[in-house]
Amino acid sequence: MSDHSATHGPRPPTTVMVLAALALGVAACSASSTTSEPPASQAAASQTAVSQAPSVAASTAAGGTTITMSGVTFSETEITVPVGKVTFVNQDSVTHILAEGENGKEVASPRVQKVSVAGGNQGDMEFTVAGDYHITCLVHSTMNMEVHVQ
Repeated sequence: MSDHSATHGPRPPTTVMVLAALALGVAACSASSTTSEPPASQAAASQTAVSQAPSVAASTAAGGTTITMSGVTFSETEITVPVGKVTFVNQDSVTHILAEGENGKEVASPRVQKVSVAGGNQGDMEFTVAGDYHITCLVHSTMNMEVHVQ
């Protein structure tokens, strides 16, 4: 039997580096990611009109309903929610100013306070009275949705 390293010599450093890089790549791809609830201090900060935005789609959770704004459109054009807050998450790079109204124009006597949501942030709109609300972006007149509050 012959000695492997005697006939073939030691492996070149390039081969060892490639194998090490592959091992690191596999380890990185197999690492699991977890999400958790933010600490109470962060939860309080997220209730302000503008804060850092998570990447989420429209959903309903214990804290209310979340609508995503991306591509200058709402993730939903019509929703039915209980009295409470709706969180608008802005995944665009531009600011959206949301108000009760249609086609970029606010109604004369709005029942909800308008909210400005900078790109990459989120803002809450509080619906305290049951009814039907038309919500529009004052900056982008094609952004319109209906919120039915029960």
